[in-house]
Amino acid sequence: AVVSTQSTGELEDSKVFSIQSFAKDLLPVSDVLEKALESVGEEDRQGNATLANLHEGVSLTYSQLHQVFKRHNLVKIEPMGEVFDPIYHEAMFQIPDPSKTPGTVCNVVQSGYILQSRSIRPAKVGVVKET
Repeated sequence: AVVSTQSTGELEDSKVFSIQSFAKDLLPVSDVLEKALESVGEEDRQGNATLANLHEGVSLTYSQLHQVFKRHNLVKIEPMGEVFDPIYHEAMFQIPDPSKTPGTVCNVVQSGYILQSRSIRPAKVGVVKET
């Protein structure tokens, strides 16, 4: 029984590891789709049907990709306001802000991702500096 339990655990680890590389390769695709969505404002879409249709197509593609991520337990990190954690966050810069708690995330440059509770890409963040 011990052998089969150990083998099951090793099998699960190997499954996670095998999709980890593929998942990492898809993250820049998600980033590009997200930037494309952010670059076209509501006003731009209202006056241009072609642009509105293109935006909708990119939005649907982004949503579909994130449904696949969710199905495989690939979760986007939303760290705004969280306490800085070097396992899940990579500090890019510090900002003095007396209105916020030092050591908390105050800016997200790039989203991070967790796969099966393992950080596969830390979020690139700005952190509130001690004043």
